[in-house]
Parts: sequence; structure tokens; C-alpha cells
Amino acid sequence: MPTNPGPQTNTNLVSRYADLRKQVGGMTESVRGMRFNTLIADALVRDEIDAEVNQRGPHGEVDVAFCYDGTWWLLEAKWYADPITDEPLRHLRDVLTERRPGTMGILASWSGFAASALRRAERSRDVVLLDRTHLEALISGTVSGPELIDAVNRSLSVFGHPNLPLATLLRPRRPDPAPLRSGVPDGFTPAAVAAPGAVDPTVTAYGATIAGITADHGRLLITVDDGIMNLAVGRRAQPRRRLELTDCVGSPLATTDGDLFVVRNGGVLRYRQDALEVAAGGFTRPPIIVPGPRGTPWLLDRDTVGWPGAEHASLVQIGDHLGDQRRWPAGLPAGVCQAACWLHERTFFVLGDGHSTITDVDTGKHRWIETPVGRPHGLIRLDERHVLIVGADRHVLITVLDTATGQATEPTPINLTGPVHGAARIRDALIILAGAPVDHATVVPVVARLDLPSLV
Repeated sequence: MPTNPGPQTNTNLVSRYADLRKQVGGMTESVRGMRFNTLIADALVRDEIDAEVNQRGPHGEVDVAFCYDGTWWLLEAKWYADPITDEPLRHLRDVLTERRPGTMGILASWSGFAASALRRAERSRDVVLLDRTHLEALISGTVSGPELIDAVNRSLSVFGHPNLPLATLLRPRRPDPAPLRSGVPDGFTPAAVAAPGAVDPTVTAYGATIAGITADHGRLLITVDDGIMNLAVGRRAQPRRRLELTDCVGSPLATTDGDLFVVRNGGVLRYRQDALEVAAGGFTRPPIIVPGPRGTPWLLDRDTVGWPGAEHASLVQIGDHLGDQRRWPAGLPAGVCQAACWLHERTFFVLGDGHSTITDVDTGKHRWIETPVGRPHGLIRLDERHVLIVGADRHVLITVLDTATGQATEPTPINLTGPVHGAARIRDALIILAGAPVDHATVVPVVARLDLPSLV
């Protein structure tokens, strides 16, 4: 019979997954298997796929069964310490031969697959393989059930590959050949804004789907709709692909050890050595990546149960595994939060529209402070007490705020318009993502450079 889990949220599923992983050595293999089966089925039910668990018939038990897009799928789930051999695959194929023609199989293994299982899968045409990265992407909400099933079905049907890495499955089918173009969009000049006493920016690139920005040594990493672009600063270099990934949102973060963190749906993915894995997840709305102490990734989670104007957002520290994240109140209503950055020790500055806050996550104390510009979004930590904020009214405004005193510099107008999508610093250059009006009805997102010393 179908599972009846009640309302399932990404947070609930991630918590159950973390609990299962922590208790895995203290339960029998049978109990662990049933809980794992139910967790996978509930993730599918969350995405409106009617899944059944632990169904026993005359030809053996089926761990998870579901129908999607007119095809029945039988899923065999394994949670072992070591990669599984081809024996579970042989069993699954025997089950499939006893079912109606056209039924497909999924072998899901938390510990991955031995060479014998991979070889046998390559000779099959009715079974796909899912490893831990695929399962965590599903459970966390980084990937939806229909999206995952469509991707693996296409991989098997079109290319004959039963086991493609998560990074390959999430590549765009038809990537935009030029999501980011060097130069200035046709029709834009600073005179199109002509803010009183404004500074003219140097526009270096533009693109319709620009969504975020971060600095990576002397380069920029820019989020577009289908991945992350690499753009050198101060040279006439063409943008290059750093990562092909569908449905990217917000600003990424690059760490000193070479990892790249990026937000997709309700999860955060870590990209390293050409592979993707889920670093955190379970968020109802995409979180904002926050540069924490020593450049470590934190998150600003704006999920709420009730009205976001009354419930605080959360600052979240990413752990080693999915479900290990720790959270603290951000000290500001979720509905006004726009960005955050680490200041010193365990103290963060949380940027809000109207008011911001300085929050000590250890003591829980927070102090509200007036935000000196409207519609803020860009945020740069200058030192332990000063931050640079980029906002927009009829034009872009930049100010420096002393978080200890609450005093801010007079906002500097920039000949660009909103919305502001982020800011980054590379040495003496301030890079902002904002809007450039090219005619009376069209604003194009642009990457613009400003001289930082002249602003601070």
C-alpha cells in the first residue's frame, strides 16, 4: 500500500536521514533497511510521486515501487558499509523478469558499487544505479524526484549509461553558449542614469541571467542560470565556464582549499575535483551562502513556519555531512534579511532592509542597527567592524557602515540602477552586480568595477 507519512518537508527528511546515519551501527540490518526504504519513498511522495514500500508478492519483496510518467519502477535499496557487488543486481533483474514487460529497476546503494556491479549494470538495459550523492540530492530537495527519474531514464535510454555521476546528470542539455558577454551592453551609457554627483562605473560584462558573484583569488565567479562563469579582472579576457549546473541561484563561495559551494533549490552543493556532492540541505527556499570565519561556508536560512515578518532567520554552520549543520537565530526577521557576513570571533553582521543586526551566535545576543541604504543586497566585510553595503533607490548607492557605532558614510551614488544582485572585492577593485538601462523599458544585469579606495 502507498506510504502515508503525513506532511513531509525537506527539513524533516534531512533530520531523519541524519538520525539514521548516526544510529546505523546500533540497529539491525532489517530495521535499517526498512527505515531507509521508507525515507526514500517519503522523499518521492513529497514530490507527488505515489510510492509504496516493502511490498511482498509471490516473487519476492520490493523495497520501493512507484509509477512515474506511465512507467512502473521497482527500487532496491542497500545501506552497507562497503560497495555492493553484483549479487543485489542479479536479484533485482530476476524480479524484473517476473514482472510485466516495460517495468524498470533502480538499484540504490548508500556505499556505492563494486566493479562487478558496474560491469553487470552496463550489460543491463532496464536498471539504473543511484549512489549516495544521488540519494542525498533527492532527500535534501536539491533535486526533485521527477527531475532525478527523468535524468537517469534519459541517461539509460539515450546514451546507454546506467550510472552517471550527479554532476553529469545536472548538466544543462542545451547550455547557453554565451550567458555572460564581455563589454558594455548596446544602448547603455552612464548618462542614461545621470544620478546627481554620481560615480561612473566601468562595466566589464553583462548577461540576462546573472544571479550572484564572489571573488576567487584574482578572478570573479559569477552565477548564471546554467552554471558558474569564470571572469578575470583587469584584463580583456573572455568569460569561461567553471561549472555547468542547471538552476543555480545566488552567489557562490570559493574556499582556500579549492572547493566551490553553490545553491540549487533547497540544497547547497560542494563542487570539487569535477564531482558534486550535497553539503547541506532541507531548506524550503534557497539559502544564502555566507562567508564565515576563515572563509568557511555558512548559510543564511530564511525559512519560516509562520509570517516571515515575525520569525527570525537562522545562521547555519555547514557540517561534514548532510544533516550535520548547526543553526542559531540570526536576530532579524526572515522577511527583511538580504545577506550576512562574519565580523570577528563568533559575531556576524546580518544585512536587512530597514534594519540590520550584529549577532553573537554563542551568546544569542543581537543588536539592531539602522541600514543606511534602501533595497540593500551587496555586502563586503572590510575589517572586524566595518562593512560596505550596496543598495539601490532610483540608482545604486554605496556606503560604509561602522558596526560598532552605527555611523555610516554619506552614500555614494553610482550611475547604475537596481536590482543589486551582489558584490565582491578583489584587491582595490569593488565589483558589483546591478542594472544598466539600455532603453526606457529594458534594464540589463551587468558586472561593473569601481575603485574601492575612492569609495571608503
